Amino acid sequence: MLMTAPKPQVPGREAIVAAAHDATRAIPPLWPLASSVAVNPFLGQTGEPLAVTAARLRRAAGIPLTMPRRWYLERHHGGELIDKDLAEALEAAPASQRPQTFAALKQAMRVEAPPARALPTVAELAGEASGIDWQAVVDERISHWAAGYFDQGQALWAAAEGRGAYSSWRTVAMHDLTPEILGLANFAKTVADTPETAEAAFIDAVQLLGLSEAALESCFHRLLTGLGGWGQLARYRLWQAELTGGTDGTVTELLTIRLVWDAALLRRYQQDIGSRWRETVIAHAEPIAASAEDHIDAILQEATERAAQRRLRALLAEARPAAPASSRPAMQIAFCIDVRSEVFRRALETLDSGISTLGFAGFFGMGIAHRRFGSDVVEARLPVLLQPALFTCSGEPTPQTGRADRAARIASRAKRAWGRFRLAAISSFAFVEAAGPVYVGKLLRDALGLTRTAAPNDPAPRRPRKSDLSSGSRWRRTCSWPCRSPRASPGWC
Repeated sequence: MLMTAPKPQVPGREAIVAAAHDATRAIPPLWPLASSVAVNPFLGQTGEPLAVTAARLRRAAGIPLTMPRRWYLERHHGGELIDKDLAEALEAAPASQRPQTFAALKQAMRVEAPPARALPTVAELAGEASGIDWQAVVDERISHWAAGYFDQGQALWAAAEGRGAYSSWRTVAMHDLTPEILGLANFAKTVADTPETAEAAFIDAVQLLGLSEAALESCFHRLLTGLGGWGQLARYRLWQAELTGGTDGTVTELLTIRLVWDAALLRRYQQDIGSRWRETVIAHAEPIAASAEDHIDAILQEATERAAQRRLRALLAEARPAAPASSRPAMQIAFCIDVRSEVFRRALETLDSGISTLGFAGFFGMGIAHRRFGSDVVEARLPVLLQPALFTCSGEPTPQTGRADRAARIASRAKRAWGRFRLAAISSFAFVEAAGPVYVGKLLRDALGLTRTAAPNDPAPRRPRKSDLSSGSRWRRTCSWPCRSPRASPGWC
């Protein structure tokens, strides 16, 4: 009697949405350069033990969570990590998660753990079968589109605004012949046949890939980590939206795009990689479980941190001569309270005992969002993890200020339009030929250092008044909130 494997049950919409929700929260947000901030790369795993997180990230990203064993061994030989630290860390670990003896732990430091390898994606399996690096192709084509979609005014040819990520990508991908030239036949038609809504396309791709309910979250996490900074930037948008009680679907739509790519590649190379992909789906469905090697690495890391704490306690316990009360430092420098500033502070104070540094809150405890005079952008002048509570703008609501503000806006926009015209693909060559001699004077001034940039001279900032934004107010434009910034507050503030 011929036996056939049962067809996997198709996950329901609720299970797919829940798995996508959990997978996106496992990705750390990435702040843009305008408000760059150091982010814990393991922010999505803060509620898990170190060994479990190591197993999860090994599966999803192929990265080790701790240092190589030889790193710990070198510090043990150098005296930074002593037996007492190792013994305390071993004792603190649960009995079922540690080597049986102290000697076994020390011996484990001499044996490197197996290298971390992530579960393969369809693109990676297709690349092995065809000899074409499809993973690199997918990364390049998604990045090519994302660079325009996430642009904030720098690109000469900006993507259309007001559209979701999936809709924007679908419009571009339906006319992108690069995948077909490389061997993925009818890719543009495949994209054109996908549903127009991101949610429907998401569910269709899950079904085409044959993902079981148990494999969903692990597979989604794997694909999001492969998107690199784009997935993290989309996660930042969700983070910002949730600060004000809203939501943002960009990261989920980005995951949809990645799923559509894998579904198209699986359809093309089904005969070559179908069995291996089914094995990968089964592996995704297995629960995350830390191995014995993960537990050993976690104990070694715990011992290293205990060693650092021991040295810090000894340093703080040292008696140091107090500086004379009347002494005045040769130099006193104030820094913002920020982990990035601590490196400079320590370095300066190490150079000379006469140098003193201070830390202070650069925003003075006031969370302010400010619109400069003649600007359309609301600038958040506070730590980026906080939401502004106060809003200000420059200039009193007088006829003179209103006219000056409008004139400054028009001049700024005209300058941007002129710059785009000069650098556009169609007009740039003709512009150089026709207007090049006109810029001789400017080139000479720039070369000789004669160009001077005027310092900004904005009117004094003020809180906006409700009368400024009332329907009959003549000065509505003097303190409006155009919401260009993702952190701007719409309407009356």
